[in-house]
Amino acid sequence: MKAWVVREKGNPWESFRLEDFPEPSHGAMERLCLDLVGLRERNDHEQPCRDYVLMRVLTAGLAWPDVTMATGEYPIPIERPYVSGQEAVGIVEEASPSQQHLLGKRVVAFTPQPFGSFAERCVATAPTLYECPEVFSDEEGAAFLIASHTAYHAVHRRGGVKAGETVLVLGAAGGVPSSAVQLCVAAGARVIAIAGGPEKAAFCRSLGAQIVIDHHQEDFVEAVRREVGPSAIDAIIDFVQGEPGARARPLLAVEGRHVMAGHAGGLLPVHPNEFYIQNWSLVGCCMGYGYGEELPKIEQQAHDHILRLANEGRYRPSVTRVVGFDEIPEAFREMVERKAMGRLVARIANAS
Repeated sequence: MKAWVVREKGNPWESFRLEDFPEPSHGAMERLCLDLVGLRERNDHEQPCRDYVLMRVLTAGLAWPDVTMATGEYPIPIERPYVSGQEAVGIVEEASPSQQHLLGKRVVAFTPQPFGSFAERCVATAPTLYECPEVFSDEEGAAFLIASHTAYHAVHRRGGVKAGETVLVLGAAGGVPSSAVQLCVAAGARVIAIAGGPEKAAFCRSLGAQIVIDHHQEDFVEAVRREVGPSAIDAIIDFVQGEPGARARPLLAVEGRHVMAGHAGGLLPVHPNEFYIQNWSLVGCCMGYGYGEELPKIEQQAHDHILRLANEGRYRPSVTRVVGFDEIPEAFREMVERKAMGRLVARIANAS
């Protein structure tokens, strides 16, 4: 099958290679187990992955982890070679016994390496595998799962955002942050969105953010203090970290929460004195990891919550650009250069 394969380290436009890659199969899955690194060769004492489907890919979402996996900066090393792409909409053509009910269905799914979604066929694994909601197009579905579920965990499960609170979202025009903005607005919070450039600022306003600050035009810390006063932020939903995250922290109110849910701006050490003196909470957030047997129930709660909002017209995947299969590597340049807004999606069907 045709696939974008990663064998070396580098940015996607440097390291992605269009190749004929072996199709996923039941035989291949017998040799693999599923853990934090994705699908990997199992040891003799480990059970193979049993809850999966093999699907024909229609559309695939482009996301920041695709970049950091390629460059080697992803927090978990990914064994090479692998097919890039972590989420897709597709038609289930084959399934393990536990997933037979999905045969022939259009699904939206997490697609772990090495059989990622930038290919004609891929593997999708439960529990992050659902029938694609009818309310979403193929393109919207490919931009839905990881962004919305991660945002749900950051805003609700880990962030505890409530109606009436003031919430600061860093990098608010990005793929997952734009979902978080919508979820905070739907929760009844006052949302302050930080974005770079007038186009991104307008995009954040269209998502419902009540206050939007263009950090290209002014210092965002001073602007937040001007708009809401000092130490007035109940929660920072942070997909950036690095220097912006460190500079935002003093804006927190007493007992405020700093939810670290991404690291597009890098990682900086945090000193404990920052937190215990102000009664702040430092909250980690990573979709799905570490929940064990509770994971299906937790992800279903997220899914049900977001679908309810979607059906009420209060949430929509923020697809801003759709590219062809051949354009995938170069599309990542737009993301790395911070020119992209919302989600980028690729059409995969008929890739050959």
